[in-house]
Amino acid sequence: MLNRLRRLKSAARWRPRRTALQERQAQEDELLQLARLSFMRLQAAWDSADLAAMRHLATDALLDDLRHQLVQRGPGPNRTEVLQLSARLLSLDDLQEALLASVEFSGFIREEQACAAAPFRELWMLASVKAAGPGWKLARVQALC
Repeated sequence: MLNRLRRLKSAARWRPRRTALQERQAQEDELLQLARLSFMRLQAAWDSADLAAMRHLATDALLDDLRHQLVQRGPGPNRTEVLQLSARLLSLDDLQEALLASVEFSGFIREEQACAAAPFRELWMLASVKAAGPGWKLARVQALC
């Protein structure tokens, strides 16, 4: 009985190693999960015009653009309901100074309670600057037709 328990204990510790493909897939899944979370956080920050929250999510250049768009939007409240959100990693490039990820978002959103949900497609460029340490920031957003 004791030998059987020892075999079970050592078998529980042994786990097959991930292949390079499995490791890359796990990294991509983690990146897409982070991208979806960033999408939802940025939408909430946009709705509440929270520039401090946007600063944590976006690069300085994009933050300047968002600040300008907020002025155009006006001081009134905004409410966006994300009804469906899909994310697809289009590319992940390792540049000398940064990692650059291109993520296509699509789904349905409602920006006014009385209106029907509308489909959307956007391309997000996320950057992780190596000198700044780990972490991703939104560098660019482009609406797709």
